[in-house]
Amino acid sequence: MSKILVTGYDGFIGSHLTDKLLNEYQVIGLSNNKKGKKEIQQIKKDIRKISIYDIPKNIDCIIHLAAITDVAFCQDHPLDCYDVNVLGTQKLLEIARKINSKFIFLSTSHVYGIPTKLPISENHPRHPTSIYAGSKLAAEIICESYATSYGMNISIIRLFSVYGPKSPPHLVIQKIISQLMKNNTIRLGNLSPKRDFIYIDDVIQAIQLVLKKSKTFNVYNVGSEKNYSILQVCEIIKKLTQRDFKIKSIKSLSRKVEIDKVVSNSTKIKKLGWKPKTSIQKGLKKTFEYYVSQLK
Repeated sequence: MSKILVTGYDGFIGSHLTDKLLNEYQVIGLSNNKKGKKEIQQIKKDIRKISIYDIPKNIDCIIHLAAITDVAFCQDHPLDCYDVNVLGTQKLLEIARKINSKFIFLSTSHVYGIPTKLPISENHPRHPTSIYAGSKLAAEIICESYATSYGMNISIIRLFSVYGPKSPPHLVIQKIISQLMKNNTIRLGNLSPKRDFIYIDDVIQAIQLVLKKSKTFNVYNVGSEKNYSILQVCEIIKKLTQRDFKIKSIKSLSRKVEIDKVVSNSTKIKKLGWKPKTSIQKGLKKTFEYYVSQLK
């Protein structure tokens, strides 16, 4: 059975991914947190301090999920952001090089910045507008340099706006649902930006396909190829929950540099046999029902 090392295995994407990988692979989870899954061999280590001596032998692939992803936190703490997102990635790439393993890096559509053309394909210019996006682009460049210099099998997956159960509190859909659980007024920033929301199950399927099928250096967009404004998302949740809650747009909660519209061109990963299966309505319903179940 192939051995897969997953960094950040106990996070949002990692927890969903490892549930699926356990059916086919021996999973080793790398995280700095104390708690983890009993079914997974755990390595409790900071990715900035990891070395080849800390991991088991014969790792077939490293799937690198660990990162600081809160855009606002990264903006306020740039040194921490670059330390984890860039230095941590380079540490893991060096291990992958030495053990000759495949490497999958989870990046973000934020690297594109303000789009000059829609939909956004993988060859769209990259102009990051935030510290977080800059850290991910820097890590991408290091990935590409390792692939070019050492002939490594490295894949970069640029995720658009992922949502679903267990998502972190800084993501907008999670902000809406968590507020709705407590009161009847939702306070958000700018309601007009349109985002390409992709449900977590579709993201996991994409990662699994890249793991199995990508053989050389590749970059893949993973998005639904549709976009919805924050206000539209709120209206969909209203219909699903049958709750007529109030929505307030508060200027201080808006980002200083806002991107008006984002939508992916995910044609490339579709050639591997992938397609998004979860509509925004179905995904929001499943997400909301998960959080309601947690209250019982």
